[in-house]
Order: sequence, then structure tokens, then C-alpha cells
Amino acid sequence: MGIIRAKDVVYEYIRRDEDGNVEGITKAVDEVSLDIEQGQFIAIVGHNGSGKSTFAKHINAILNPTEGTIWVDGMDTNEEEKIWDIRQTAGMVFQNPDNQIIGQVVEEDVGFGPENMGIPTKEIWERVEESLRAVGMYQYRKHSPNKLSGGQKQRVSIAGVLAMHPKCIILDEPTAMLDPNGRKEVIRAVRGLNQVEGVTVILITHYMEEIVHADKVFVMDQGKIAMEGTPKEIFSQVEKLQGLRLDVPQVTMLAHELKKQGIPLPDGILTTKELMEALGV
Repeated sequence: MGIIRAKDVVYEYIRRDEDGNVEGITKAVDEVSLDIEQGQFIAIVGHNGSGKSTFAKHINAILNPTEGTIWVDGMDTNEEEKIWDIRQTAGMVFQNPDNQIIGQVVEEDVGFGPENMGIPTKEIWERVEESLRAVGMYQYRKHSPNKLSGGQKQRVSIAGVLAMHPKCIILDEPTAMLDPNGRKEVIRAVRGLNQVEGVTVILITHYMEEIVHADKVFVMDQGKIAMEGTPKEIFSQVEKLQGLRLDVPQVTMLAHELKKQGIPLPDGILTTKELMEALGV
């Protein structure tokens, strides 16, 4: 069994009127099954309302399935007594860093989680330093978070989760509120954690260029997994992605259009370098 395993997971939102009567039921997650191995970089993508963020909240036991089961490192998220252990194993980073930052100084904020876990003071400071270095924010350790850019704040949020030494980090649209430079900063930090620290990463996003380096991609639509595969396999199906109301990276789109004009190119080109090589430039 992988670090994260979902079997036939269903989650239903119940809509009620002003008097509390049930008006309708929406299946936000519809029979999702997947298996994620320790150390993988997984991307879950889909347009707004596809169910990707709702599913992400199940991995951290913020939500519990209406039907089906999710196991985190072998622990069933439905077991109430395991919730603390599950949240230590699978840390969550949300869309808005301001909702996660509570300290007046960066290093105090990063140390908050380990302190709550009862970690000895000496080890807390070691973890704070290690985590801030891992996301490239150590030089800002004495700064006020309020003075940081959006990308820097999000990296501090990631360091705060990392300091609790989770085996897995779930990032729920972590770059949605950032400018292009902030997005690049955060994705670079996340890739570093995965490649250097060996942390399992589950990235929820609708920015398709962020998933180019993932080991595996799950595309969600109407609560179901509509596609799964490597980035190359996913981006080889441009029309299908467009049918699911998703963009593709500009270079992938350009290669796709050139191929339609009769230029012999492989499917699923992901980077400018790949395109240049394929064109023999």
C-alpha cells in the first residue's frame, strides 16, 4: 500500500433551504480510487468545481468520505483517534498564506507547529532552520511575515508544515493568489522538497505549466478521475484536455499546432528545449 490510498471515495454536499430542509445533493467527489507511493510528486488538476480541492481535504482528514475509504500511511481517515497522527503525516498548505501565518516573526511562525507537538526546544530551532533553508527563506527568519511578498509568505507556510516532518505535503492551489514570479518561487521550492528531502508532494492546481515535472498527473472532472498518466501522456491529448476546459502550456500548444500543419513532431512536448531539439534547431 502506498503512502496515500483512496478506494471508491464519494463525497456529497447536502444543500438546504432557510428552514434546514434538504434541497438537493451534489456529488463533489464521485468514486475516486488512486494509489500514491512514498516520494512521488503527484499533480491533481481540473477546472473550478471539478472536485480536486474537495478531494485534497480528505487526505488531511479535514473532510471524511460519504462513502469509501482513504488511508494515509495505513491509517483510515475515518478513525477519529488517528486524526492527529494523520495530520502530522500529511501536512496541508492552503491557497491563502495569510490564513496559515500566525507568528509576528518568520522563525516563530515556523516553530509553532513543532511546539504544539511537544518537540524539545533545541530540536524545534533545528527544525526551523532546516525548514527555512529547504524553501530558501532562512535569511528572512527575523523578518515580520507582513513585510514579505506573496510568494515568500507561501514559502514560509510550506516551511511551517515541513517543520512538523510530515511524510507527505498536500498543496491546495498554493499559487492561485500569486504573480508569475511568486508561482515560480513556490513551485521551485516544492520540487526541491520532493527531490532533495524525499517528501511526497500532492499538488492541486489549475496551472498546467506547474505539473510538467510531476511523476504522475490525475485530471478530475465532475468529481471523477477523467485522465491519469505522466505529464507527457496527459499533454499528448491536447483536444481531450481542451474538452475538459483545461489549458495546456504554450509550448505544448505550439507543437500541437505545428504538428497539425504537417511538421513531424512527437506528442506531448513539455518544454521549449524539447521543441527546439525536435525541430533540430
